[in-house]
Amino acid sequence: MAGTEKKAPPPYTTYKSFTNFINGLRDNGMPSHITRSMLPGSNSGKATMAASLKSLGLVDGNDVPSKKMKQLVDSDKDYSDVLRDILYDSYEFLTDADFDLENTTTDKVVEKFKEYGASGSTVTKCMAFFLSACQDAGIRVSSYVKAPTPVRNTPQKKKKKPKGTTQQENSSDGNDDDDLDFEGMIKIPVPLHGMDDGLILFPEGMNKQQWQYALNIATFLLQNYRPDYFEDGLNDEDGD
Repeated sequence: MAGTEKKAPPPYTTYKSFTNFINGLRDNGMPSHITRSMLPGSNSGKATMAASLKSLGLVDGNDVPSKKMKQLVDSDKDYSDVLRDILYDSYEFLTDADFDLENTTTDKVVEKFKEYGASGSTVTKCMAFFLSACQDAGIRVSSYVKAPTPVRNTPQKKKKKPKGTTQQENSSDGNDDDDLDFEGMIKIPVPLHGMDDGLILFPEGMNKQQWQYALNIATFLLQNYRPDYFEDGLNDEDGD
């Protein structure tokens, strides 16, 4: 029955990544299939983009670009008009006579996204995409609607592995770093001699200026943050 059909999750990739991808298709041509290997970003970024394209009806279940996608990429078409039609087809509440997007509040829009199954920080990502897309599509949104501040979860510390446990056994226990929720983050491993690798996280989608700022801050922190017991003889163990 139509009433029991599960709704697709709304797009939660960054809108900038989405427009960059569309512009790339416009510059390089539309392929017969849009497979994950050609999507931008890390593995998690590719998965997010793939889900977002399907949610917007731009790619079907066989990775074939839809008519909507071809219209969106077509330089002869008005991007805003095509995007507006896509949004109205993708977000049911935009055509709900009882829901006035121009005069509502953040909480009421959050409720709509939760009806799609979004929760936690994903709601923030969904709304950030939606609001940016509405702006480009010329859809009016209440000034009281903002993407809510994401709830930041502190990653759990990696448990010490029992002595004698093999790497294969460790990877099968479901506690790998890859299983942690770092959605939308770039993971930079830091190899450490005789220890588990460290990990630096940065959000995806940063521009050149933001990357430079992040690099300066990370360098400062790494150079100045040291446990107290390193203050005397930081290099004492180097010669052992």
